[in-house]
Amino acid sequence: MTSRTSVVIAALVLLLCPVPSAAQALEAPPVPGLAYRLDKVADGVYCATASGVSYYISNAIVIVGEDGVAVVDPGAGPAEARVLRAAIRSVTALPVRYVIDTHFHFDHALGNEAFEGAIVVGHDATRALLGPDALQGRTVASFAAGIPSQVAKAREDARTEGDPEKRQDLFRRAASLEAYGQELATMRAVPPTLTFSERLTLWLGSREIRLVHLGRAHTAGDLVVYLPKERIAGTGDMYNGYLGFMGDAYVDEWAETLERLAQLDFGTVIPGHGSPFQGKAAIAPVQACLRDLYRQTAALKREGVTPEQAAQRVDLRAHAGQFPRLAQVGFELTAVRRIYEVLDQREPKPAGR
Repeated sequence: MTSRTSVVIAALVLLLCPVPSAAQALEAPPVPGLAYRLDKVADGVYCATASGVSYYISNAIVIVGEDGVAVVDPGAGPAEARVLRAAIRSVTALPVRYVIDTHFHFDHALGNEAFEGAIVVGHDATRALLGPDALQGRTVASFAAGIPSQVAKAREDARTEGDPEKRQDLFRRAASLEAYGQELATMRAVPPTLTFSERLTLWLGSREIRLVHLGRAHTAGDLVVYLPKERIAGTGDMYNGYLGFMGDAYVDEWAETLERLAQLDFGTVIPGHGSPFQGKAAIAPVQACLRDLYRQTAALKREGVTPEQAAQRVDLRAHAGQFPRLAQVGFELTAVRRIYEVLDQREPKPAGR
């Protein structure tokens, strides 16, 4: 990987920006404690990582060309994305021309709203999934429903924490999570206005950005942001090097989609979560685990067991050498329920129904 430079931009940097317009003055305040670090991956290409909050915010990718900027996955909401926007100003004054959604999940795409004037780009399926009812979708709705209990637990833990520094950190994290819950209640999903089904190429001057849909995997609309000259692949949550969230996945198709990913000529991966890493070595172990998970779950469904029972019986210990968290029998109920749902969609309906 190329040499890395880190730039830490706290939310307070917004105070150094020019006086806001009347419209900007109505924006929600910066998120308490949120900071973005920009790590240089290649010339003009940065992985932006959020910290300081207790809820999910994906990595963003900042791609700088001669005449503008593309931002991949602008984060969990407009307040968060404005902190990212301020961080981008630390490396370039060029305007953001494109915002690219690798998929529809809230921690990746709900920051679209903050980049007014930019063209939001995504797969056809992502546009549909970011429609008017997006914030009522089960993934974001289930996360939002859990916020009050998480806030209460963080505050209770803070009250019993003996270390003053850890106690303050717990209170700060509770405040950030509570603020995000309030933001979710008022924000709107902004869907892509430029969409495609298989491939699309964007240009920032001479910098080429290829967007490729290789198939369904983590969601129906996963795309890879591929920089051929730099041999960099931004993979969203389709390929993070481990088994991620499967609540909206097509587990039966995911391994084949990763097979097509392996055919691309890239060296560096910028994942949706975690640090950038080199190469394709994790693709085969992830594929093997996905196939085993799907095979076992399908067999248990044929036996007539419930998803709850199946989640307790799935045994992926054979993969624990690569993924230590699989050292115990059992797997996430959310994933097993989704596989059952997909299997129901695949099964032919009886005649007359």
